[in-house]
Amino acid sequence: MPDWRNRRPSRRERELAWHAHLDVATRAPFLGVMPGRELDSLVGEALYDSRAVHAALQKLAVGITPDRPLVPAVLDAAVATSGLLALRSSWIDYCNERFALDPAVEDATSEMSRQYVAGDVVRAWSRFTEGKAAYDEATEAVRQLQPMLAKFCGLDPRSAISVAPDGLGRSGLRLVTDIRASR
Repeated sequence: MPDWRNRRPSRRERELAWHAHLDVATRAPFLGVMPGRELDSLVGEALYDSRAVHAALQKLAVGITPDRPLVPAVLDAAVATSGLLALRSSWIDYCNERFALDPAVEDATSEMSRQYVAGDVVRAWSRFTEGKAAYDEATEAVRQLQPMLAKFCGLDPRSAISVAPDGLGRSGLRLVTDIRASR
């Protein structure tokens, strides 16, 4: 049986890795935290974005050669983000109720109200402890994966876009405390 670990990644594998790298870098709020940003608000953001991150990791996991050294880290991250994904619908239901959002509406204001939420509102969610634990687990797994993804894509794993714990912070998106009057 050929040793795939020593073979260069195929174009398809690099594309999948690049898309996963991009989704993780732009949708995993724990990779880089802006100074002064309330950390508990990141739990809500991670819950909201968990569907996209998990989907990208799953596509990568099934699309690369099983013998690649990257596979265990991809699988660990996919499993860890599945904990966030399992709580996502509860989080969205909470935001819909908290901000009086129509569950069927997916306009920018409604989606931002589900994604960028102030820490005190996140902590008020009845499943916050469970969400925080899932967030912590996903944080560790994705921080381990991100530099490996960058290297697999042919990027400098120390670059700002791929740095795990201390990379550049995300842009200054506003936090939502109440888009609409809460009930």
